[in-house]
Amino acid sequence: MYLVRCTDASLYTGIAKDVHARVASHNAGRGAAYTRARRPVRLVFQINGMTRSQALKEEARIKSLDRQDKVALLRRTALAAAFLWTLTPWARAVPVFNKENAIILPSITAQSFTGTYPTLRMYYLPAISSGAPHASSGTMILSATSADGVSWAADAGVRVGTHTTPSVSASSITGCAVQQRVDGSYRMLYSIVSTTGAFRIHTATSADGLAWGNQAAIAVDGAATYVGVPRVVVLDSGDWRLFYTRDSNGGDNLADRQIYTARSSDEGATWGASSVAVSTLAYESGTAKLTDGRVRLFYTQPAGSASSATVIVSALSSDALASSFSLESGARISTPAATGGLSFPVPVRSTDSFRWRLYYTFYETAKSTGDLRSALTGAPAPSSLSPSTVYNSGSANTVAITGEVFSTPAPTVSISQGAVTILGTGVSSSDDQHITATFATQNQTLGPWDLTVTNADGSAATLTGALTLDFPPGSIVITNNLLRPRQSTPTSVDITIFNAGRVSARVYDSEGREIRSLYDDDRAAGSFTVTWDGKDASGSTVSSGVYVILVKGPKISSKNKVVLIR
Repeated sequence: MYLVRCTDASLYTGIAKDVHARVASHNAGRGAAYTRARRPVRLVFQINGMTRSQALKEEARIKSLDRQDKVALLRRTALAAAFLWTLTPWARAVPVFNKENAIILPSITAQSFTGTYPTLRMYYLPAISSGAPHASSGTMILSATSADGVSWAADAGVRVGTHTTPSVSASSITGCAVQQRVDGSYRMLYSIVSTTGAFRIHTATSADGLAWGNQAAIAVDGAATYVGVPRVVVLDSGDWRLFYTRDSNGGDNLADRQIYTARSSDEGATWGASSVAVSTLAYESGTAKLTDGRVRLFYTQPAGSASSATVIVSALSSDALASSFSLESGARISTPAATGGLSFPVPVRSTDSFRWRLYYTFYETAKSTGDLRSALTGAPAPSSLSPSTVYNSGSANTVAITGEVFSTPAPTVSISQGAVTILGTGVSSSDDQHITATFATQNQTLGPWDLTVTNADGSAATLTGALTLDFPPGSIVITNNLLRPRQSTPTSVDITIFNAGRVSARVYDSEGREIRSLYDDDRAAGSFTVTWDGKDASGSTVSSGVYVILVKGPKISSKNKVVLIR
């Protein structure tokens, strides 16, 4: 027993020995009369393993339900996601991160990156203790440079420490973010625990990113409330957006930490009021600004009953202002609680510019300090097509594909349904998030087609049911809608349909009574004409008045007025 969703959003219930073959029949116009004019249909529910008698009883039961109850049934089943896909836009795809084996650097946590390859600079905190209440606590911020993001050479000296002048009463430093200003100089925001136990985020500036001096202003003063792990991105508007972790209940409890945000219009010199960015548990966070201006937040949290952070999850901003976020499904990186924990996820572009490398500190259960490790995005992550529905009447259709991790040179793309695959032509990519391609879809099978994107390195990903092939609406042209039977010139109704199906044309009077059926039969795709000479079903000329010719067929439901004068 199965349900399909028709193009008019109605739900059709049926039974079959081979459900997928039956759905194909519906889409080919050989199924039930109900679905012929409502194609293509999409399978949204099925129950297997019944006898014919059982299937008929279940079909009758489902048919007796109203639409609201049918939708509720679908939401309770494993195919609910497929049904919801037909009601809502595609969710954005989330890139997959593959762990890299080597330890990048031992006993540190990455905090922030500046510059570009081959002189990418990382700011980090050394000697991280996994057993301390603040796992990032240290007394200084160091830096290193790399040409490839894998091998790092330490810069001489200390960037910022408890000795940095003017003096800041810091007993420990718990995190930092560095951002370059328009004039080429740098600003750092770094979080501390003061000598009196207060939590604050201070600022420092530098002309070259190496020698730093503190500023008197405090960016965020948490006092007795934990604030830490600052992260800064520059928005497309030029404003700066600060993210940091804060205890939402006014104390210093890991279980109460969330990500807060504030905005600055003067490159971090002053900050506006703070608000919650992501209202879920987050120990530490990292930020990535995507090509389209949106911001992805990576953050750590425990999974299940674990007390330490064992997963890195993410949230994506709804726009380039990065003021509101939607949680993304699944984990970007995870580790079993028995093996240890994860902290401080910090992403940066890889050398090929379309991938991301996510740095994080992994501390094994038996070790007191954590080691810096990394993960690299792998396969492309297509998320949607525009338009997502095209007609199979034209010779070719050009679509825009959005997503992430699209390679340079441009990936190859294809759509497929069953054994049929159509390779995209004229493929081009403007950046790592956008592709255009043209598909030859004329006379191809109706229904959903899967999209596959294959990067230049051979890594590929498929978006199921990404493109729907449909047929265009039919058309009606009325000639001579002022009918004078004595002049022997009938009213002509030119009907064009783009898919085979049942077509009917009937005449009704102004009271809604059927006067005559002009046509009612299955019809192949194409154009034909029916006429009305002003007579009823018995052959008698009707009286003067206004009449309606109602035409129904594949994507046609047209009412056309005709004035008859005897």
